Amino acid sequence: MQQGNQGVPLTDTEITQTDVLTLMRTYDPPPEGFDPHTAAPGLLRRHGLPRRPDPETEPELARLFKRAFVRPARYVKAELAIDPVMSRRDPLGGQDPDFGPSGWGGVAVVTSSLGYSPPEPATTVFAEWVVPEIIPWDPAPAEPITVGFWVGLDGFNNGQVLQAGIAATLTPDFWLFPGPASVNWWAWTEWYTTQYQDPAVQVTNFPVATGNTVSFLVCAPEPDHGFVSMQNLGTGQVTSVGINARPGVTSAGASAEWIIEGISADLPDFVPVTFSDCSAGTQHHAFNLTDGVVTNIQGSAGALTRASIASPTAAVVQWEGWS
Repeated sequence: MQQGNQGVPLTDTEITQTDVLTLMRTYDPPPEGFDPHTAAPGLLRRHGLPRRPDPETEPELARLFKRAFVRPARYVKAELAIDPVMSRRDPLGGQDPDFGPSGWGGVAVVTSSLGYSPPEPATTVFAEWVVPEIIPWDPAPAEPITVGFWVGLDGFNNGQVLQAGIAATLTPDFWLFPGPASVNWWAWTEWYTTQYQDPAVQVTNFPVATGNTVSFLVCAPEPDHGFVSMQNLGTGQVTSVGINARPGVTSAGASAEWIIEGISADLPDFVPVTFSDCSAGTQHHAFNLTDGVVTNIQGSAGALTRASIASPTAAVVQWEGWS
């Protein structure tokens, strides 16, 4: 039986949380003068950056790589902790095969709809967006409410999802209730499966704030290994996290998503969010939102979001909470 620092047996939850962090890999910053556009493949892997696609055979993926690293960056080694907020929800809750009423608002592309023969799993998904303003309610909510913004692989109608993004919690000032509310932002990632139900992990040294432009790249370069790279263009900070799969778990790559997730009983009011430069890929092909399915978060009185495909590479999600 596993034991804690004081010799007390760990609970199943504590064992799971300890194990999850051991599955994660973080990376030391590269040396001064490092250029991801010219660095050797081994050096990219060593410092937690995705492989550089071949511009001749993978032009769309190469364009995304160039786009993601077009600005000077400050690389930091990710510091990780179990995310107590995101871990309380079921990432797959409310899903159905038709992707109808659920906790997701945005766009999903199912790889089986792309017509590849033989079928190919999605291995990469990318987007960039501006961290939106969360508009405080008046009066303030009776309890904290949270919303997430992310990109991911799987989760459409199977029992796992590999994802990363940002989240915000709107918290009322209970001392002044019904007084003003504060908003707290953070970055997180997870590889959730119904088999293990692992908690989400927060990247504690990757600050984000309203108005920052962030980009997230989620990959499954090998079926049993996940990879996340995140960049805050406002601060210039870049960090990466590798995630080893649990025994018996492999990425299915059945879908790619660009999503706003309702996490609480209510959905906080946010200004419209545009996921831009939306792109995804299999090992041999790149695709975008052209064959995407639009989904919205449903409330008791109707849709709480209105999502749309503005272009093949841009998805817009608006808050419709008063409808």
